[in-house]
Amino acid sequence: MTDTSKRMSAMALLRLSLRLLRREARSGELTLIFFSLLLAMTLSTAISVFSARLDQAILNNAADYLGAPLRVRSTSAFEDSWLEAADAQGIRHARVVTFPSVVLKPVGQGDEMALAAVKAVDDGYPINSRVRVRFSDEADAELQTAGPAPGTVWVESRLLLLLGIGIGDDVEVGDGLKTVTGVIEEESDRAGSLFDLSPRLMMHWQDVVGTALLGPGSRTRYTLMLDGPDDQLAAYMEGRELKTGQRAETIKDGSQALSGNVDRAREYLSLAALLAVILATVAITVSAGRFARRHLDTGALLRTFGLVKQQLAALFLLQWLALFLVAGVCSALIALGLQQVIISLLASLVPGGLPAAPLAAWLTGPVTGLVCLLGFGVPQLRPLFDVTPLRVLRRDIQPGGMAWGSVLVLALLILFGAVTLFTGDWVLSATLVLGGGLISFILMTAVVGLIALCGRWLAGRTLPLMVRFVWQSVNRQRWATAGQVLAFTLTFVVMLLMVSLRTDLVEDWQKSMKAGTPNVFMLNIQPDQLTPLEQDFARLGLEWHQPYPILPMRLTEINGESLVSLGLDKLGEIDRDLNSSMARELPDSNTIEAGDWSAVQTGTGQVSVEAELAGKLSVSLGDTLTFTAGGWTIHAEISSLRQVDWASMSPNFFMMFSPDVFENKPISLLSSMYLPDGQETALAQLIRSYPGITFLDTRALLAQVNSLLAQITRAIELILTGVLAGAVMVMLAVLLTTTDERKVQSALLRALGATRRQVVSAQWAEFAVLGLVSALLALVIAEILRALLYQVVLDIPFSPMGWSWLLLPPLACVVISAIAVFMLRKTVTQAPLKILRAG
Repeated sequence: MTDTSKRMSAMALLRLSLRLLRREARSGELTLIFFSLLLAMTLSTAISVFSARLDQAILNNAADYLGAPLRVRSTSAFEDSWLEAADAQGIRHARVVTFPSVVLKPVGQGDEMALAAVKAVDDGYPINSRVRVRFSDEADAELQTAGPAPGTVWVESRLLLLLGIGIGDDVEVGDGLKTVTGVIEEESDRAGSLFDLSPRLMMHWQDVVGTALLGPGSRTRYTLMLDGPDDQLAAYMEGRELKTGQRAETIKDGSQALSGNVDRAREYLSLAALLAVILATVAITVSAGRFARRHLDTGALLRTFGLVKQQLAALFLLQWLALFLVAGVCSALIALGLQQVIISLLASLVPGGLPAAPLAAWLTGPVTGLVCLLGFGVPQLRPLFDVTPLRVLRRDIQPGGMAWGSVLVLALLILFGAVTLFTGDWVLSATLVLGGGLISFILMTAVVGLIALCGRWLAGRTLPLMVRFVWQSVNRQRWATAGQVLAFTLTFVVMLLMVSLRTDLVEDWQKSMKAGTPNVFMLNIQPDQLTPLEQDFARLGLEWHQPYPILPMRLTEINGESLVSLGLDKLGEIDRDLNSSMARELPDSNTIEAGDWSAVQTGTGQVSVEAELAGKLSVSLGDTLTFTAGGWTIHAEISSLRQVDWASMSPNFFMMFSPDVFENKPISLLSSMYLPDGQETALAQLIRSYPGITFLDTRALLAQVNSLLAQITRAIELILTGVLAGAVMVMLAVLLTTTDERKVQSALLRALGATRRQVVSAQWAEFAVLGLVSALLALVIAEILRALLYQVVLDIPFSPMGWSWLLLPPLACVVISAIAVFMLRKTVTQAPLKILRAG
């Protein structure tokens, strides 16, 4: 054969393959495979592109986020020597101080107020930060090279809406009035603490220094931004010693801090997408096996026409390649819109103006699809490639395929690679793959064992004809039945977890916000203000909670050994001053885990430690802790360990001391109150009467947190919809796999005299039993997974899914039976002889 004839032969093979593909598309043979492939490729592409764009934006914005190549943050004001050294070495610098504060309308203009994230900057700001401000409603935002002038402020538009003011109006900040001259449209170096969810108010440095806004007890953070060559900055820091509460950050740290806000959401989305891909892969595997079995006769006929094995394999592989290409184009278009939807849903978490994703991110979907086809679909086609022409005459001849052990090892290896691609952790991937495989095998073995036990119990018993036929069908194919039950069970587990996790998380949050929960906190209360405060609260008809004495302390030693020698000096919880309190009554949100609370109430030199922190410090009852507070050194013995509910909206502390520790020391007090709706005027009076006290109105803050959680929830639900679609595809694939054999069985029953009603009843009974067993297994597995997730990961109370136990079993029986009977409807509408001849 010449080269030309070979090329023509290849073209003829391609044309025949496409013609067969069109026929398959019209008949629906490849529909489930196509949509499973489309689902896997779409979700993997969308998540990969979203993550790549986000990572590139974080890398690009790291310098802007820090505001300078080097940033030093501190809980106290920087000494003049820091600035003098920078000036001497020619290093540009800018000072920034941030703190939360309530902003009000001027007296006589209304009672509107809002909690603002105040930021005061000096004349050196900004360095690398992008600050864009508009100075009128009609003007465009302009990039700024200096901060606001003294006596003026720039604010975010949210603050204007909350206060009902505009550009040119005055606002009351601390003990003075400031004029709003601009609206901040962009601020690249904005930090990410909880109170920074509040709208920004930016003012000049000299308007806050020396005022009550920066008094003792205020939640103040100082930042020194430094700009210069890397070697010059390194030399500068070599001459500086970081003190307690100070930390230096470079561009690398800025990238990590910026990504920290979205990493958890991205992990959830990736894992949900991974679960959908796995389910889609299962559907492809099952559907490919059915496709191969249904095309054995076609393959044998093509072999009689002269096609060799290689040509037959190429014929079907070209069909699947075309299917892959069509699914790839469709998935890319859908993923383009899907990742934009995810970005819009997470608008409060991701930086604006994300750059384009690299080509590698767009290739993730096609690679995932190719892996699904080659790793899980093509091995199922091996019997089709090996079919012999003799099958045209003898249909009982079944071609061989890959050994099940080889298929299993190949599938596990490919699945391990796919999971590692999504998680980036090969240990976790191996645990998930091997653990999932082991659990699946145990479940299937348990179902097979259950069928065997039922067989022994039914042996020798007289059963109705239809019941006996159904039982023989199940008992004859135990492992196939177990595989169906496993697929249905996994589908129901996914559905149960989707519904219950979202519902329980929302309910737990709502329970933590029960009526009367404190929504205003008061910091920096001085002891001599207690009496007038009590009188004002009584006059205004408000109630406040028992104030807690506050004394910032720094843990330095454990049992006489320094934290440095113990390797604990960088532990996040103690690498700062701790706001510690004095023990009186045990807070409602605390429970004693070990020791005696009364020892802290009445003893001397005693301390109660939060239990989780005690575990990280490896301390226990009787150990001695050493603290520094101002010029004092404090020694205290651990007399109790407390479990603290940090989610409660109540003041909580890592350390609570016996009263003697606080004697003759400069303490401030902290309290909280519940402000009913309509009492804003009373709160405004208190704020004006006590400018040195920081009032934190968390009502708007909690609303913003709720909005943020809702955004994350909607994004995850979007991906979980894909998970649900994958679960449904698995269910349909499993049902389709068994329809051919059941059609023949039903036709045989009708040929033996069974009525249509009896056949349909038998089908309903068989699949109802499968649905019932699957639902019960799914409920048990889901309850176990929920208990582990709630107690270990989410730390929320666990309670069984009461209504699910009542609703899911009958619902599963009805749904699975209805779908199966619908798929088998031709068995009672077509003549039995026609079905038997076709089978």
